[in-house]
Amino acid sequence: MSFFRSGVVSLIVASALSGQAMAKTACDTASDGQIEISMKEVGAAIGYMWGHGTLTYGGQRYPISVKGGGALALGSATVTGTGCVSNLARLVDFEGTYWTVGGDAAVGSGPAGIVMENAKGVDMSFSGRTHGAHLSGQISRLYFKIDSF
Repeated sequence: MSFFRSGVVSLIVASALSGQAMAKTACDTASDGQIEISMKEVGAAIGYMWGHGTLTYGGQRYPISVKGGGALALGSATVTGTGCVSNLARLVDFEGTYWTVGGDAAVGSGPAGIVMENAKGVDMSFSGRTHGAHLSGQISRLYFKIDSF
């Protein structure tokens, strides 16, 4: 009974985190760039995420990759979506490790959202869709890299 109850609480927390992140992803005039990305995530207590996409910044498009992980993930899923990049003064500031709090819950399909920041003060807010059987409510480190840089 306790396991079921904690699973329901995790699902509620993950849904709340997704909704919070989804609400913050509308790009405004202060945004410095935008990402489009597709990621895979697998987890069995510890989750791992990797993927590729595009950063649009200063009228240019740059191929990017991401990898990393965190605790409290179960299952596997594909996550696709877009995000706003803020406080990006120089392109080189984009690369690095971003800390995130996020979550998703999906059996088939569902919303996903991540809000993250790196040590250089660059912020990203991402929203998208998750496809697969997955439950996540995690604190993670994700490393973003510009592939052609």
